[in-house]
Amino acid sequence: MKRRDFLLGAAALGLGGPLLAKAAISSLHAQQAAPQGAKIAKVAIFPAIGFSRVGNAEDWFLAPEVPGLLDEPEGGFKDSRGRIKKQVQRFRLFGYDDQGRVVREIDASQATWTVHAANTKATWYGFVNALDRGASAPGVPNPQRNAFIPLDKREQMLCIDAGAVTIAGASVNGAGGDDKYKLKGRFWQTLDVSLGHLRTDDKGRLLVFAADGVSRSALPQNPVRDFTNNDGWHDDWADGWVKASISIDGQTVEAEPAWVVCCGPKFAPQLEPIVTLYDAAREAMIDLGQMQAPADKVSFRRDVLPILRRAGTMQWVAAASFLGAAWHDVGDLSDPAIIETLAKPTADTKAARKKVFDIFRRPGGEDTRAYAVPIMLGDGVNYPDSPHSWLALTHTQYRVLQLWADGKFEADYTNAAADAVKTLDDLPVELRPEAMTRAALDACSGGAFHPGVEITWPIRHKALYRGPKDTKLPFRIALSSRKTLNQDLGLQLNPDNVFAGNPAKPEQGAPIGPQAPGDLTRWMGVPWQGDAFSCQSVLTGSGFPTPVWWPALLPVDVLPEGFYKQMMRTDLSDEERLRFYHTRVPWARGAAGIGLHVEAGYTDGLRRMIELWTRMGVVVKRPGPKGLPGVPDQVFVEVQRGSMDIVEPNPSR
Repeated sequence: MKRRDFLLGAAALGLGGPLLAKAAISSLHAQQAAPQGAKIAKVAIFPAIGFSRVGNAEDWFLAPEVPGLLDEPEGGFKDSRGRIKKQVQRFRLFGYDDQGRVVREIDASQATWTVHAANTKATWYGFVNALDRGASAPGVPNPQRNAFIPLDKREQMLCIDAGAVTIAGASVNGAGGDDKYKLKGRFWQTLDVSLGHLRTDDKGRLLVFAADGVSRSALPQNPVRDFTNNDGWHDDWADGWVKASISIDGQTVEAEPAWVVCCGPKFAPQLEPIVTLYDAAREAMIDLGQMQAPADKVSFRRDVLPILRRAGTMQWVAAASFLGAAWHDVGDLSDPAIIETLAKPTADTKAARKKVFDIFRRPGGEDTRAYAVPIMLGDGVNYPDSPHSWLALTHTQYRVLQLWADGKFEADYTNAAADAVKTLDDLPVELRPEAMTRAALDACSGGAFHPGVEITWPIRHKALYRGPKDTKLPFRIALSSRKTLNQDLGLQLNPDNVFAGNPAKPEQGAPIGPQAPGDLTRWMGVPWQGDAFSCQSVLTGSGFPTPVWWPALLPVDVLPEGFYKQMMRTDLSDEERLRFYHTRVPWARGAAGIGLHVEAGYTDGLRRMIELWTRMGVVVKRPGPKGLPGVPDQVFVEVQRGSMDIVEPNPSR
């Protein structure tokens, strides 16, 4: 098989060994290469939805561009002073012929980029739960945040609008200090707020930098009191459209727009959630006709392995992930020996495949097993008897596993050509656009949306996207034409007007529809630190298992660096070393508060996290010990953790 043919069929992109090999390119929507000499009829920006992440360091690293290649930047994900590096999303241009086939990546040095980002959290409605689960988890109507600000003042007071910012040329604003490329706005008419800035690389491709992760109150003596809704507060998350124009054959071509989201850091940056934003948004793409569900056969490396590997690696960030009875029945799904067995479509492995398939929670809400995988909370967690109180796989993920369990898959786990892929440029050009979009979305959590950690439940609705009549390019957010960033639905947002809009103001559209700058991140908590750090694990009446929220982004239980170093000591006995290996500690130790959402100990933790978030440890891949029984060749360790003593000087300041 030719290397190109392999990549088209099952591009398995290695993470440095069989333990973390990951299938990355979906043939469900594979682009075709245009014939040599084809003319460019359309230009599109990729990724279709990109993610930059806040950080308070000057150092930065690029967001993943190839699914599965989640390398650690030089020096780690923090700088030498313990400050969190920014994740920077790079946008590229690709040309298509009149048949929708990829011609080439466009030289962006002659392109003009324009970005319009905004933060509209303070003018939006409060979050209680997702509003799209119907009677099985009824949506709670939400009043406006900062409801005391009158309608005619809300946009001016509460919308942090950077406006449209343009940049063109190669290597522009290399140090990031040029004021004309800054994304900035104003809050409460008193506070200047940075939302990030723009640069270009040496080939003219766009670099979107998020801001520093700063949250402030415009009102004195106004501590945070709630995990998502705090009047008078702002943070510096943002989102909005990305446009570009470029001259092709003497004519100016407007590229198909993309979207950028600037959100919080990922504290386990080399791990992916079991259900990702790609998985959640793919369901909308299938409903829209932009992609097709798997029919009769799947690729093990491309389709199955990501689900198994993600479930296996959750053990490094959530102890409950490998303590359940189901887990002991099937073993470690990140163990190469187990994976090699499960990768064979033979009769003698059918029972093992079926056993693994049965541990995963079925979609649709009928499977409420507490011990099913993932042991994670769902959208309807505030309704304990709801079928949505637990997170489940998407219908497409479940169909993939069903075909695999039945032996209807390509046995493509072992292939050296796929493991040789290191960068986006190692892929055939026709696979690069889809790879960029999937890489961006696969790093993000696709549930539970309560509200989530990057963006939330609207992403799974087809009304947000451009349809197949508009473009054959999936995951394209439809752009709103409304003239105000403050979308007025009246005094409350509820399960009816969230889809229908305000009948008195039809020109403003519906929230679940075309999007304006700020619309995707407005659903999230303000300030962001409160919700992000309050949701760790939840104690249940039975006490076991302990369900968690989003451990691939916000770890729950970790192997600390001190224990890792003891485990690696060869002068200790195996028993002593294994004690350190098997001991996990809370990631939020010393920082998070305690108690229920209404209790002082809990809210004290929210306030502490506004100061301490930059000191939290990062969970990264490290080599395991050689010859220590039961310990894998690669482990994930919490490193670069700072002091949680709030009176100590903050190295980030």
